[in-house]
Parts: sequence; structure tokens; C-alpha cells
Amino acid sequence: MRHWLPARGVRGWVALAALAVLLAAALADLGLWYARGWGGFSSKANFASHFWPYLALGGAVAGLLARGVPNALRSVPTLWLLASLALQHGGLLFPPSPLPPPAGPTLRVMTLNLGKFLERRHAATAFLRERRDVDVLFLQEVHDTEARRDRPAFEAALGGRLPHAAWLRGPTRGSSRFGLAILSRHPLREARAVPLPPGAETSTLCQGTEALVAKALVGGRAVRLATTHLCPPHVPWFDPRLRSVRVFPRSIWTWPGAIREVEYARRSQIAHLLLLAEGGVEPFILGGDLNTTPMSLDLLPLSRRLRSAFDERGLGFGYTFYVGPIGARIDHMFYSEGLRARSAAVAEADVSDHRPLEAVLEILPQAGGFLRPRGGRETNRSESVFPRWGLAPGPAENLLARRLD
Repeated sequence: MRHWLPARGVRGWVALAALAVLLAAALADLGLWYARGWGGFSSKANFASHFWPYLALGGAVAGLLARGVPNALRSVPTLWLLASLALQHGGLLFPPSPLPPPAGPTLRVMTLNLGKFLERRHAATAFLRERRDVDVLFLQEVHDTEARRDRPAFEAALGGRLPHAAWLRGPTRGSSRFGLAILSRHPLREARAVPLPPGAETSTLCQGTEALVAKALVGGRAVRLATTHLCPPHVPWFDPRLRSVRVFPRSIWTWPGAIREVEYARRSQIAHLLLLAEGGVEPFILGGDLNTTPMSLDLLPLSRRLRSAFDERGLGFGYTFYVGPIGARIDHMFYSEGLRARSAAVAEADVSDHRPLEAVLEILPQAGGFLRPRGGRETNRSESVFPRWGLAPGPAENLLARRLD
């Protein structure tokens, strides 16, 4: 058996530890591929899927450190993990191929979670004031407290360029206010709040979650818009109201169960967003903080029916949120049939604890005036409800303002 073991001493123990990490990472990676391919879901697998790139990369690096053990034990799983990493993110490492000139109108859409750090609001308004090419802006964590009222500040900064707005007051969790807003260069109609189910989750993390939806008229075409801020993950140093507490044995002991509750609640909310996306014939755009990563299992049902603008036309990993050195893209821009992403990028702007994500979406021409929804009959687009909106020129709309007043 000695030929299966590395050299003696410290180097031998390091090689054995690295080999254990390598094999564990390869087995976890294989399990995640299986769960993703067969549509399986469990809280443990989903938790691991959030760290999938770090898991594969860490295992591959460990394989390089496991020197002295037989090549069959370290080479095969190391190559497997490197191939897995290339399959997951290889398309994001090369510039996307050029597209022909747009055949229809385009929309530059941006989503930004303003975060709870109120001292950065001035930087956020200054950044957005300079971005004069944005057509639609989705905002999350819009505050409406005595200390900070975001709506007047952003209306003053952007009202002239994005005069049509829908504002929604959201629940308060600790020092965070989960309010939402859609600001648009184009007229908005039919704005409403859509409650999202909290699942079986009993804490306040997922209670009161809503999506803000509206319709915009762009070049004579109706486009459905939606933004939301899904329930955040449960971590042991925050209570269910996102108030900081010290880490203690009970919080660590109950953490796995709390993770399971929140992940299943978020999955039910994502399923509801998918129903919204498929609930009309007009093109659909969803932007916001979904609190889940691109390869996570809870996002899988949505990503199978809608397209991610960054996955289609972005470059790099596109991290929008960091916890220390670990980054993740938890802010997303999805779109349906009838649209095409022309570009997508994450702005390197220190305006929040999140980074803005923007995309340019082209509204594709209609083929003969008909659009066939998935699993539905052909619908004549000339029968759209849009003419019944009464688009007479008038002052800027501030829909749902009663929710903030």
C-alpha cells in the first residue's frame, strides 16, 4: 500500500489533505451536474450550487498540490473539474460574436439595488444622472423613512429624462427597506404590485415579498416590465429581520434548517415570476435582485424559459455583489421571446453594496403581426389592450404613489 501514499512528513500530509479536497469537490460537482440535468432540487445541493465555480476551481488547485500520489487519483478528477469549469463559464471568457444592425427599437435597461448604506445615495444619484442613455431603470431597496426618502431625490435627479415612474413601498427588514421602483423614458401603464408567495417560511425574511410590474409603449409596441427583490439568504449572524446579532451555538445549530426554509420559499417565488413571464403575449423583461447565482438550482426553472442578458452578451463573471473576496452575480436581467440582447455589462461603480447591471435589448419585428406564445395559440397583436390605455399627452405618471405617500 505504500505506493498509494505520498512521501512521508509534512509534504505527505499536505498531499493527502489536497487529495481529499479534490475528490470531495469532484463528487460534489458530479452530483450538481446530475441534479441540474434531471431537474432535481434539495437545499443541500442548492447551497453548494451557489459556490459552484469556487468549488470546481478549488478542487482543481488542490489536485495540483496533491503531488506524490498516483496520477490516476489526482489527474482524472482534476481534469474533470477543469472541464466542468470551462463548460460553466467558457462562454463568458471570450467576447460575444458581432450582431447585425438592429431591425427594431432598442431599450437600454439597468437594474440597481440601492442597498442599506444611505451614505452612498449621493453617489448613486450622481452616477445615474450622468447615465443619460438609460431608457428603463429598475431600483430595489428604495427607502422611505424619516432618515432617507429616496423617491424625491431620484425624481429630482432623473425626472426630466425618466419622467414616467411606478413606486412601491416594501417591507422593512432591519435597517433595509425592500421598496421597488420602475423609472422609464417611455409611458407606463397598468402598474401594479404582485405578491409573491413566502412558501412555508415562517420568519420575516420572505414575508411581504412583491414584484412591481408595468407595461411600457416603445415604438408602438407594448413591453411588459417587472422588478423584484427576492428574499435574502439566512445567515447565522443576522436574525430573521436582518438585524445583526452575535454568532452563538443555537444560531449555528438552526442555520441548516433556516437555509432550507428560505431556499424553498425563494424557489416558489421564482416559479411565480415564471407565471408572470408566461402570462401575456407581449415581450417580457425581468430585472432585479433575485438573491441567487446564475448556476444555482433554484434559478434553473426560470433560466430554462427565459434568457439571461449577461449570459448571452456579457463578458467575464459579472459579479454584482461581494462578501469579502468572494463575488457572485445575484442581480439579473432576463428577457423573453420577442427580444434579443445586444450587449450586457456590470458597471464598475461604487454606488451601493451592489453594482449596476445593464443590458441593451432589441425589440424584434413581428412576423406577420402574430406571436405564438409557448404552449399557446397564435394571437393577433393588433388586438393588444394597449390602445385602450388612452395615451393622451400629459404630465409624468407616478403610479402607485399612494403606496409611498
